[in-house]
Amino acid sequence: MEQQSPDQNYRRVHKPRAKLKMPLFGNMFGEGGSKPARSRDDTSLYNKITPVIIGIAIVAFGIDYFRTKNDTKRTYRGADEIQAMEFNGKIMRKWYNVIPPNGEIEYVVEIFNDKKEKRIISFKDEKSNLGDFVLPKNTIIKKEGSLDITVKRYFKADTVLTLKY
Repeated sequence: MEQQSPDQNYRRVHKPRAKLKMPLFGNMFGEGGSKPARSRDDTSLYNKITPVIIGIAIVAFGIDYFRTKNDTKRTYRGADEIQAMEFNGKIMRKWYNVIPPNGEIEYVVEIFNDKKEKRIISFKDEKSNLGDFVLPKNTIIKKEGSLDITVKRYFKADTVLTLKY
């Protein structure tokens, strides 16, 4: 006759209690509870695709970081930036912002260049009232290094304005 170990004859009265788990990590280490920890082999899709996703994210953030110089949403402001610019194009949109406590008006125009580029230019602190002379669909020309702007309108003679800051 076979000898039986005492464990085979022993019957538990209560169900075994699960060991406590860490709140955020769950059953990460495979201890406690009845479910063993999940293990992934090196051949699983998860291990192959994760580095690709991380690489794509790094490249996307890099492109976004280095793209800010030529960004179409960038607004050119101040006498130095505007003086360094050269443009010859149509005004697509014109709007103004009223800056509160003093009620200063900042004219903003969006220009579609002859190079097929959109540029947003803000004329804040500009004192020659350029915003009163330009309208959408007017052509605006400016040479690099000067503050003279030529506005070509349909039914009126061309107007040359000198920006004053």
